[in-house]
Amino acid sequence: MPHDEARPLLSLCMIVKNEAEYLETCLKLARPHVDEIVVIDTGSTDGTQDIARRYADVFEEIEWPNSFAAARNYSLDRASGRYILILDGDEYIADPRDWLLLREVLQRSTLTCVRLRIRNLMPPHSFVVADVSFQERIFPNDSSIRYSGRVHNQIVEALKEYQKKTGYPTIDLPIDVIHVGYAHNKEKLQKKYLPRLPLLKEEYETAENEVAKAYYGYQLAAGYFVLKEYDRALEIFEQLNYEALAKWNINNAFYAQMLAAQAALQKRDGKKALLFCNKMLNINRNEPAAYFLCGLALFLEKQIENGILFIAESFDINEKNPSARFPVNEEVSLNLLEEILERLHLNDVKLKMKKVRTGMSRGELKQLLDDIRRMMVLMEQRRATAA
Repeated sequence: MPHDEARPLLSLCMIVKNEAEYLETCLKLARPHVDEIVVIDTGSTDGTQDIARRYADVFEEIEWPNSFAAARNYSLDRASGRYILILDGDEYIADPRDWLLLREVLQRSTLTCVRLRIRNLMPPHSFVVADVSFQERIFPNDSSIRYSGRVHNQIVEALKEYQKKTGYPTIDLPIDVIHVGYAHNKEKLQKKYLPRLPLLKEEYETAENEVAKAYYGYQLAAGYFVLKEYDRALEIFEQLNYEALAKWNINNAFYAQMLAAQAALQKRDGKKALLFCNKMLNINRNEPAAYFLCGLALFLEKQIENGILFIAESFDINEKNPSARFPVNEEVSLNLLEEILERLHLNDVKLKMKKVRTGMSRGELKQLLDDIRRMMVLMEQRRATAA
């Protein structure tokens, strides 16, 4: 039990397959700060095993059990620490101060769960810098706490039951777990996600209730989206029961709408993208990504002035909401804005933007966006007067 002081404090448990590129970074950063490392390999062919053996206290190779939950639970069964930390092979905690904070909290508290801040890095050309959200990553080493779900294994329900039984709290710690998996090239993404699709499709088609069906449908559509199969992704996104998905997790409902809007934009369907954007804004009006995507959809619908206003608003929200889950990549956004200004023959503003962007301060950017807004309003007024 977590209060047993005779046991080591913290075990890092991992399941891996072909993670040689980043696994050493993860394990080297973790080794000074955890009491035990358990690594279970499910069939690597890239030398992952050699890296794991150098760092792990417990290392085993097993046949893939056709279930992420089963593999994850196998690793938990081999841990001896009072608490368990879950990381994947393409994740790491970089800051030693975060590790010290983590251990300090575990030593002085009795907890059901610690949620850490997962920072999913995006490719350099992406319009968002990262996807940031808190996830359940540390919990007591108790046999009643086990994962379920063959693909997107979940532990939330088990933790709820444990908390109900013990009364121990769940806390959020502002510790960044860096996840690089979404920033892989297309070939690596295909290797990672293609094997999951049949399992996800089966989970979706055999779901026990509407909430579970909505969740697995969202994950299946997200898998198609990552693999750039936008038609398949949209087909599922349009069928999803978003009310049921929100019951599982309101943030998942927002993210599903965000991916759906992007898929519609990839298919050059501005009207459909705007429908999804409206649903995003109904869920959360403080996410810059929602305004940015709405701007792009408006451009497709030839509503240029409104599109620019929405993109400008995305910059404002970016600054006002530093805790946004989807912060906008300002460099990518500014490049797009320059292209639009050129198409509108607003060369004075474009030249000013280029000048300001060299060593641009936040104040200069804000002033530039205010100038663009005023110009868009004047253009709209002139058009109305002429009509």
